[in-house]
Amino acid sequence: MTATAPYCRPAGKAWGTWDHGTYRGGIAASGAGARFVVPLALTAGCLWLVRQQVGDDMPAALPASLSGIGAVNILLALGCVAIGFWAVGRYDGLSHRHFGTRVPPRVARLSGTMAIALAQTLGFGVITGALVRHRLLPGLGFRRALQLSVFVSLSFLAAWLWITALACVVLPAPGWTTLPAMVALAGLPLCTGLMAFGPRPRKARWRAALPTLTALGAILLWAALDLLAAALVLYLLIPAGTLGFGSFVPVFLLAYGAGLLSGAPGGVGPFELVLLSLLPQVPDAMLIGAIMGYRGLYYALPAVLGALALLRPLTLNLPTLPAPRPHGAGRAELGLLRQNGGRVARLGGRDMALWRIGQALVVLPGAAPLATVESLTALQRQARQDNRLACLYKCTAREAALARSAGWQVLRIAQEALMDPQTFDLHQPACRGLRRKLRQAAKAGVLVQQAGVLPLGPMAAIDACWQRRNGPARGGTMGRFCPDYIAGQQVFLAWQDDRLLGFASFHAGAHDRALDLMRLSAEAPAGTMQALVIAALEAARAAGSSGFSLAAVPDIPALAHPLLAPTRAPLLARAGAAGLRQFKSGFAPIGHPAMSRHQAARRWRSAWPTSPARSIIRPRWRVVARFMKVMKNMNLPQGGLREIGREPRAEYT
Repeated sequence: MTATAPYCRPAGKAWGTWDHGTYRGGIAASGAGARFVVPLALTAGCLWLVRQQVGDDMPAALPASLSGIGAVNILLALGCVAIGFWAVGRYDGLSHRHFGTRVPPRVARLSGTMAIALAQTLGFGVITGALVRHRLLPGLGFRRALQLSVFVSLSFLAAWLWITALACVVLPAPGWTTLPAMVALAGLPLCTGLMAFGPRPRKARWRAALPTLTALGAILLWAALDLLAAALVLYLLIPAGTLGFGSFVPVFLLAYGAGLLSGAPGGVGPFELVLLSLLPQVPDAMLIGAIMGYRGLYYALPAVLGALALLRPLTLNLPTLPAPRPHGAGRAELGLLRQNGGRVARLGGRDMALWRIGQALVVLPGAAPLATVESLTALQRQARQDNRLACLYKCTAREAALARSAGWQVLRIAQEALMDPQTFDLHQPACRGLRRKLRQAAKAGVLVQQAGVLPLGPMAAIDACWQRRNGPARGGTMGRFCPDYIAGQQVFLAWQDDRLLGFASFHAGAHDRALDLMRLSAEAPAGTMQALVIAALEAARAAGSSGFSLAAVPDIPALAHPLLAPTRAPLLARAGAAGLRQFKSGFAPIGHPAMSRHQAARRWRSAWPTSPARSIIRPRWRVVARFMKVMKNMNLPQGGLREIGREPRAEYT
């Protein structure tokens, strides 16, 4: 009998305890190993099946099949290889623009071409592609290289699925592919629409990973060109007259996808098995010979060139980011950039307030006026670099005329309520209703004062109550309550004895003021809102400001069209147009055609995808989460939000 060593309990471990860390590590290691072993096993199994199908006479027939490929066909196939990898390089350049790596386009295309040439030949595409990109662009970092590799792989896989489904429906294809192809053709556009216009993911890394519609269109174009070139390479190596190109393309795409999904090096095994099964009209020897030539031209040759490129990394000189331009140099409306993530950049010799939304690069009002066509051209060029469409939002009538002369489509969307504090006269006949509201507020004991130290607790409670009555704050070009954001504004508070009734905040520019937030409690007397605006107007007069904006009122003449008549009332009601117009007209703002505001885009088909209205009416989870975090960290009284507005005013002034 063999002696067995007694089991010793490891130090620090109780009897019967399970080492979860060791268990999880073992599972992770086995999973990683399986990801490498399974493709190789699949390749071996498919090659065995191929061997069973072609029989023992194949080696003797191969030389004759290979010698039958003409030199002209080989040259044409080499030209298709060059076209395919040119498209692959464009694909990688698009991916670099999507993630904003600032890698020069030529360097991005070259590194991507080499990475894909090696990855498709060696297999394990995501890891291989990331390692090659990291080697060629060491300054990029492995994490970004892996991100690019994952994006390229997943987006190409989605493009292959849609292109293959389209080919199986339009071209002669095996009968069993019709139903799956129809499902894919219907499902992928639906998923794309949800991705572009549906609820946005809460996690920022998932939002950044979603391509725009412009990028999706380019992905489909370059993927289709690459797949078509690859199909032509193999078709040119098959003896002429064997089968038509239309019936060959769906079968090739199915075989290509089988190799792609297998993860095997070069797709060897599944690719051959699918072609041999679905092309019985082509003699096996001729087909195997064509596949060998195809692998030599489309896989081995680019892989050798890619391996040589690895010997010397590319020179990567990332352009330095321009220094952020101060917001205070423009009009008061530039204060919006502090809450929507926009920035001021210089394009075409002009400062522009740029706001990146889901599908568009939007120019907001507040910076220097657009006065030349060159500035619009520079904007379009910047939008293309961001894989987005260019859009002007709330541009003036003069800017709209310039955009129209440059071939842009222009739509009037609003009327600006603008006043001059220096010439405003409260006693003019047009302000009769305003004076009545102010008397009502004074009779109720409403006192308005400019805030020093902000009473953030009562203000947060009033904002929460306001949102319960009116729905979530919209954001975008309309502000949201946030302590950090509102601390950079001029704030006016309305009190009744020691109770806060409401507040209004204003962006302050060098020579003007602009209304942003206005929040009232449910118990605020009539005229409180008007009293807040008048107090801010008087403060702007004392500061010497020449402009005072109550923001815009929806004004969309295009909705008067008979086809759009059913949508006119719901849209204007959702925007609160009637109430806003009634409130702002009480201050007798300047009425002039120059006060009209427009939206401009290059084409009508891009009007809705680029519309900032989508980003205004759909709340962003990031801002909502930030507000909830601020509320959670506040020391609220025992009575909660209902009682916080009743705290003595002396504690906050």
